[in-house]
Amino acid sequence: MKKKIAYLILFIITFQLTAQTPNAPEGYKWVKNEKFTDEFNGTKLNADKWYDRSPYWVNGRPPATFRASQVSVKDGNLQIKNSVLKGDKKYTIKGGAVASVAKDGFYGYYEAKMKASSISMSSTFWMKNKPNPKDCPREQHELDIVEVVGQQKRKLDFRTKLHSNTHIFNTDCNGEKSTKSQGGTAKINPPANEAYHVYGCWWVDATTIKIYLDGVYQFTMNPSTYYNKTPFNKPMYMHMVTETYNWETPPTPEELANDTKNTTYYDWVRAYTLEPIKK
Repeated sequence: MKKKIAYLILFIITFQLTAQTPNAPEGYKWVKNEKFTDEFNGTKLNADKWYDRSPYWVNGRPPATFRASQVSVKDGNLQIKNSVLKGDKKYTIKGGAVASVAKDGFYGYYEAKMKASSISMSSTFWMKNKPNPKDCPREQHELDIVEVVGQQKRKLDFRTKLHSNTHIFNTDCNGEKSTKSQGGTAKINPPANEAYHVYGCWWVDATTIKIYLDGVYQFTMNPSTYYNKTPFNKPMYMHMVTETYNWETPPTPEELANDTKNTTYYDWVRAYTLEPIKK
């Protein structure tokens, strides 16, 4: 009997950490979007799908910056290792920002199986669009599927809570900037740095974004409730990033040198779109 229970528990855990697309609407089916899907089973990053240093956000937020040298594919994972950067006055930490080559991610389901590092830098999975600088007014949209931090040094808990956000950055014709944001949180157990979790997002339409954790629905974000235009109707690229935040104390050199703590692991990333079922 004990063996049967153990096998059942193992099955449930394994099932939860595989692809967990929501039920498709009647008359539709989920179809894999290969441009934003990768199992990371090779020995190097697939350059046809990914940049090892984002061309969309090149340098990052001080004191951490991005370096291609911190990105690797091994042991069935995309790995982003954080370490000390020497010889630069502005930046003292090397993180990483992997970005999709494709920039046409649109309505659909996006998910990543990720284990956060155990230092006070972020482990993230998000999407954003690159606006036309000639547009007036100009809008930029950002969809943060998950932001977590494996080591908490200040009061904000990003270790046992999933944080998701939608941001709309607006620049008017006079150069004045404004930001509108909406987000939500959900409990993570075990903590984000102690186990792999599947972080998912169903970008249903321009006003509805549903967040999932390990295949279970958590909450919905509705950008239309805080913005009087139709939001989130622009194609986006994908990012997997480790960075420092201005509200969290950066890791020490000793923490960055600890290879048991300094790396974020992405087992896979997957994307799906809805297509009508042919009769």
